Amino acid sequence: MHPLITKLGLDGDPKLLHERRGTTFFKVGDTSLKITSGIMAGREGEVLAALGADHYRAHGQYGDGTWLTMRWIDGTSLWDALEPAHRGNDTPATRRSILTAAAEAAEALADLHAAGWTHGDLQPDHIVFDGQAVRIIDLACAQGPVPVPFYAHRGGMTHTTAPEVATLILDTTDHITTTPEADVWSLAASLFWAWTRTPPTDYRDPQNHRPDLLADIAVGRRHDLAAVQPWPFPTFEDALRAGLAHESGQRPTAKALARLLRSVLAMDDAAESG
Repeated sequence: MHPLITKLGLDGDPKLLHERRGTTFFKVGDTSLKITSGIMAGREGEVLAALGADHYRAHGQYGDGTWLTMRWIDGTSLWDALEPAHRGNDTPATRRSILTAAAEAAEALADLHAAGWTHGDLQPDHIVFDGQAVRIIDLACAQGPVPVPFYAHRGGMTHTTAPEVATLILDTTDHITTTPEADVWSLAASLFWAWTRTPPTDYRDPQNHRPDLLADIAVGRRHDLAAVQPWPFPTFEDALRAGLAHESGQRPTAKALARLLRSVLAMDDAAESG
């Protein structure tokens, strides 16, 4: 058992879920415990506390690192939520499941933005459907109106990195300020990837190192949706293309994207009932 589990007095059978790159993650009873070798677990705790997240419990220092406890979220990630749609046929129920998940994810992101925060590392596993709630998790990279411990942000997961962020990573060594527009691109990329099981960028060589992959993202190399989608879904494809617009100013806000998806869902429902 990790000594911090005993020190914090956590009850339950500890299960080690993840241990790599300086992050250790346990499930202990109904509590999740994240321990990092640096500031990131504690930084995420500061963000969650500032947001008033109802699953946040506590955070603190542990040696040279930090820890964070949260209520265990027994939900379904966006990746898993769209897996049946990827495997399934084009049916009204499948279309509804895709549009509902996409709209709820966009609404959750819009709520985060309305609170003045940006995520900075949105990906399919960071959107979780928890009963009636949709949660955006792993907020260690978030930036917002409340001062939290500083670190030099250099982007998140490569496959969901917006073109303008990819350009900054390649061209500078500076801290990168996250933006709502980049988050929207990351959300659309996450939806594209979860539905097709293919990242949106058509890499010249997917085995290349990260700088080469970022260069492909920066110039806007893109898979043709028709070549990778499981079946045609024109209205959903239009929403994805809007969110994946190369120029950040041409993308809808998360709120506008949610409205678009809800309107498509309503039109599909009306067509079915009619």
